[in-house]
Amino acid sequence: MTAKPETIIISSAGRRLYLIDWFREAFEALGLEGRVIVAENDPTSSSASYGDVGRSLPKYDDPDYGPELMRLVVEFDPRIFVSANDYELMHVHVKSGLANSLRDRGVLVPGVSAAWQAGCADKLQMAKMLASIEVPTPATVSGADDQGIDELSAQTDEFVVKHRFGSGSSGLRGVSADHVRQAVTEAALSAPAAGGHSGTRDDVVVQPKLPGTEYGVDIIGSLTDCGMLSGVLARRKVRMRAGETDKAVTVDPAPFTRIAERIAGASDLTGLIDVDVFVDDFGGASVIDINPRFGGGYPFVHLAGADVPLYYLAQAFGVDIGEGWSRYEPDVVSAKYESIRVTG
Repeated sequence: MTAKPETIIISSAGRRLYLIDWFREAFEALGLEGRVIVAENDPTSSSASYGDVGRSLPKYDDPDYGPELMRLVVEFDPRIFVSANDYELMHVHVKSGLANSLRDRGVLVPGVSAAWQAGCADKLQMAKMLASIEVPTPATVSGADDQGIDELSAQTDEFVVKHRFGSGSSGLRGVSADHVRQAVTEAALSAPAAGGHSGTRDDVVVQPKLPGTEYGVDIIGSLTDCGMLSGVLARRKVRMRAGETDKAVTVDPAPFTRIAERIAGASDLTGLIDVDVFVDDFGGASVIDINPRFGGGYPFVHLAGADVPLYYLAQAFGVDIGEGWSRYEPDVVSAKYESIRVTG
């Protein structure tokens, strides 16, 4: 009888075909017969037919999503479930209890606690949570908080306005104090809202524009011991495109270790989260955003030698690989490029 291959599910991979490739390479590197199940809502998306097996799932907010996901798990018995979509993660970890249902079946579901998942989705709440664990973050107020905006205006003339519940830098705009309220009103027109209603000024946040240089930092926790920091990977952002890092250079992660330890411990971290950090001319670091998933900046450290998919599989299948997976060369510059494939 042929042994069943070891299995993982990657959901909502979208354009991240490289992530599927790197998990396949990790299976090979560990000498495991493995398969990557790709689950997508859109059967003609770039990744839908790219997995070893492709399956369609209803959209995360469809009542059939949970039952269909659990049927997929029963059929393939995966060891890991990874999603690359912020809204799907919010549903799985917070709104449905699916993350716990998957874990009860022995599936590892990387991420953060439900409270931190909700906080990462709400930029106003995230700022409060970071401040509570003494991680520097810019002062953040609701677009509906006129007094708070006035208090910030007394300290600075440059602001950042963005969607409170947005993803991928949605609604992001830099403005002066004279135009901040107009920018809030305009951003509210397209702002996603927590309760499904039309966007309001309260669905927008206002922050002072930070000086310095922006970095992307991956914080990786053990998949089996919540809150245990396993690695930190970092790159300096050189160019952005459509809210995602387009070109970057790898850097020493040591300056970000203290922040990483505090976030990992407070959030009950398992697996990788993507953190955006500004560093000023004096070395002071401030966290401006957290994406509790593989972010668009991970490829830059992977190409320089890091290998988080290898770490995931080693943890999931009990293989000791040491700490080499988290080592990478500094000063490696990489840039993204376009490709295309037939999907339907």
